[in-house]
Amino acid sequence: MVLEEKFIFSHDVHPLRAVGTEGLFGFSILALLLVPLSFIPAGRLSGNPRGVLEDPADAWCQIRRDPLILAALLGNVGSISFFNFAGISVTRELSATTRTVLDSLRTLLVWALSLALRWERFHPLQIPGFALLLAGAALYNGLHRALRGAGNNGDSGNNGDGAEREALLGGDGDSDNSQG
Repeated sequence: MVLEEKFIFSHDVHPLRAVGTEGLFGFSILALLLVPLSFIPAGRLSGNPRGVLEDPADAWCQIRRDPLILAALLGNVGSISFFNFAGISVTRELSATTRTVLDSLRTLLVWALSLALRWERFHPLQIPGFALLLAGAALYNGLHRALRGAGNNGDSGNNGDGAEREALLGGDGDSDNSQG
C-alpha cells in the first residue's frame, strides 16, 4: 500500500485509472498462471473431475449451468473493484497508514454481517481476538507514536507523521523547511 501511495502521488494517477490498471495486470498474470495450474495434479484435494489444481473447462461449465454462480462471480468482481477504488481514494486523500487501519475494520463489518445472517455462531473469544487484531494493526502502523506524541505535545504527533510520510514517499523531509 505504501508503494501504491508513492506511485499515486508521484504520477498523479486518478484512483479509477489505478484500479483499472491493477485489474488488467492482475487478470493477465492470473490468466497466464492458469495454464500451468491446469496441468498440475492435485488428486483428491482438487475437488474437480480432472484432479488438477485448476480446471477452467469445468469452471465454465458450472458458470453456464447455474446463473447463481455467474451472479456471485460478477458480484465478487464488482465488490473487489469498489473496495480497491475506495482504498486507493483513501490512500490518495489521507495515507496508506489510514487505509491499513480501515482495512482492519472491514473484518469487523464482515464478522457482524455473518453473525446477523446467521452464517456463523458467536463465540466469546472472538471479541478479544478482534481486539488483538486491531491492536496489532495499530501498533504496526505507528498509532502508539502518534498517541505518545499527542500526550507530550499536541503538535509533535502531526510533525512526525508528515516527516514519516515524506520519507516513505521518497522525499528528504526538508522540502517544507527549505521553502520558508
